[in-house]
Amino acid sequence: MTVNTSTLMKPSMQMLCRLLDQVTIRGLWFGVVFCLSSWSAVAAVPATPAAALQKSVIEWVVQTQSVAPEAVVLAPLDPRLQIQPCSKPLNMDLPFASPDTIRVRCAQPAWQLFVRVTVAGRVAVQPGQAKAESAPVEKRQVLVAAVPLQRGMILTEAHVRLATVDTPGMPVNVLEQMSQILHSEVLRDVRPDTPLRSQDIRPTVLVKRGQMVLMSVGQAQGFQISARVEAQQDGRYGEQIKLKNRDSGRMLTGLVKGPNQVQGL
Repeated sequence: MTVNTSTLMKPSMQMLCRLLDQVTIRGLWFGVVFCLSSWSAVAAVPATPAAALQKSVIEWVVQTQSVAPEAVVLAPLDPRLQIQPCSKPLNMDLPFASPDTIRVRCAQPAWQLFVRVTVAGRVAVQPGQAKAESAPVEKRQVLVAAVPLQRGMILTEAHVRLATVDTPGMPVNVLEQMSQILHSEVLRDVRPDTPLRSQDIRPTVLVKRGQMVLMSVGQAQGFQISARVEAQQDGRYGEQIKLKNRDSGRMLTGLVKGPNQVQGL
């Protein structure tokens, strides 16, 4: 009896093929489900506090400075910074005159940091939008050195002049009137055209101890009496010093008003 092996193998091969098809389909479904699960897990990861901060800064710059988002470039944050998540909206402002430094503050928990921002070309969001005119720069008249001033020099009106300068960046306690340099000496070297400050000068010594000075009294009452007295101490302009009448030996007090001149008190 002859057995046809091909006939016997055909059902077995068909069953094997169906089994392989099922395995393949299940594998494909498993791969799809795994990929979707992985993507969902990645998408569910919240942004880091640093990334959230940078996003908020860019949005704030776009809104307040009228620039395109792609024009805003943030300087890299210090990797050593440990930025805590902020439970409330971040507050931002410009603490300095330049718009390139932004202060970011969080109320809860309380922290703040500064972010450097560069706007490429200051590109406007709306083409053709009129550029806001900058406010006029405030100016004022101040005293500046007319010649090189050296330490110890006694100032006169020939050494200084009035000049109109921009108020922004003005030194503190700048002098504005000629009367402010009266009987003053320079404390440090000053270059020409440099604004003079109150700390650059001081009243000079006009009376020295042991000198005979002229003391005047009675000017406020409409008369004047003058007498020669001896200075008991050095005195600068406007200082109160002790004096002595050599004839009577009486001690007096006077206000230094000029070289070897005092006003009796």
